[in-house]
Amino acid sequence: MTRLGIHRRGHHWSHLWPRSLIGRLGLVLFGAVLLAVIGNAIVLGQAEQHYGDETQTWHIAEQVETAGHVLSAIDPARRGNVASSLSSPYLTFTWVDVAQAREVQGDNPASWLLRHEMIEHRAALAGMDLRLRTGPGTPVKAFDGDVRLLDGSTLRFGVTDLPSTVPVIYAQLGSIALLSIGVLLMALFLVQTLASPLKMLVKAADAVGNGPPVFIPTRGPQEIRHVAQAFNAMQRRIDRLIASRTEALAAVSHDLRTPIGRLRLRAGFLPNTEDRAAFDSDLDEMEGMVNDLLDYLGGEEDPEKPRRTDLPALLSTLVDNATDAGHVASYEGPERLPLALRPLGMRRAFSNIINNAIAYGGTARVTVRDTGNNAVITISDDGPGIPEAQFETVFEPFHRLEESRNRGTGGTGLGLTIARQAVTREGGTITLNNRAEGGLSVIITIPKRDDPTQKVGRHTLS
Repeated sequence: MTRLGIHRRGHHWSHLWPRSLIGRLGLVLFGAVLLAVIGNAIVLGQAEQHYGDETQTWHIAEQVETAGHVLSAIDPARRGNVASSLSSPYLTFTWVDVAQAREVQGDNPASWLLRHEMIEHRAALAGMDLRLRTGPGTPVKAFDGDVRLLDGSTLRFGVTDLPSTVPVIYAQLGSIALLSIGVLLMALFLVQTLASPLKMLVKAADAVGNGPPVFIPTRGPQEIRHVAQAFNAMQRRIDRLIASRTEALAAVSHDLRTPIGRLRLRAGFLPNTEDRAAFDSDLDEMEGMVNDLLDYLGGEEDPEKPRRTDLPALLSTLVDNATDAGHVASYEGPERLPLALRPLGMRRAFSNIINNAIAYGGTARVTVRDTGNNAVITISDDGPGIPEAQFETVFEPFHRLEESRNRGTGGTGLGLTIARQAVTREGGTITLNNRAEGGLSVIITIPKRDDPTQKVGRHTLS
């Protein structure tokens, strides 16, 4: 068989193999328990079968010897009736007087082996000249024979339809099955306990880069504890590395404000010409880029604390500002909806999204719904929308759908990044959706927290 054929055959059976570690270990344990039960049943069953056959042989030998002694001790005239009374459904006795000839010993190995076993259990049968005749097969379930009594007469016996000896283990298969199931369930529980730290590891690994660091509790077997400690140490190193680089970049961006300020001051002394206007435009662009970068870098470490804020008032103010600037914007929703959030950070996030809607779609429609546990804010425009393949990439820092790198047409590429950062800090989500009638909808969901001081940050899995 070729390697390709082996691979295809393995792939054909791969769908039967559980995907999870717990499922695979459970299947292996189930197979091991099943094989152990079947193996023990076969071995013990054969042993009990052999012991049962020997027990029957010894019981017959004992009955034959007893019958011989009884008939030898009574009057010959009564021996026929007594022999019949000593018979059983599978062992019959017949007394024959001296005048009739005896049968010869069977010459097949089964006959000699059976005779040896009976004499081994009842040595007196050897002195009574035991002779047996059996069929050629084994095990022996029917045979006949005779012994010589003290006066020379013969006691014949025949064994037919020996009762089948069912091993005890076969009769207890139900109990064994229940015991095996109990052992398997206990093993699965232990496997689940051992595998739970691995689930925490997967959850923590998925959280890397998607929010605050998640640390794994160091419990369980020694190997799992070592993995948890190494993972937590890695998380701390990554956190320190990002923090140090962020601080360095923020410091540089902050320091750029000073030379920009000096350039703006010097530009004020230039003649009011087209060159000065272009110079001022470049300075505005540089200052905007620095401000956006500082907003982005300071998002995670923003010292602003959550406080009770009226969401409709915040959004209405932004809509009014856009309208006053000559843009088309509207608000629809409740008049009051107090939420515990960081108003400055969320104002910056909503402002970025509204500005994007106006820049790319010509209009911004803001709607708010109170779902009981959450506040859902939808900001829609009438623009061309965004390809679904880029729904996630647009949230990456410095990613711009407009690739000219001109701030006037495409911004810095940090607007949606800052918006998601602010929404995530509130424990909320932000998603995009292309409208059927055209345009893009940005859907923001913010949980309604009762306690303004309730934090959403780094945590440890439990």
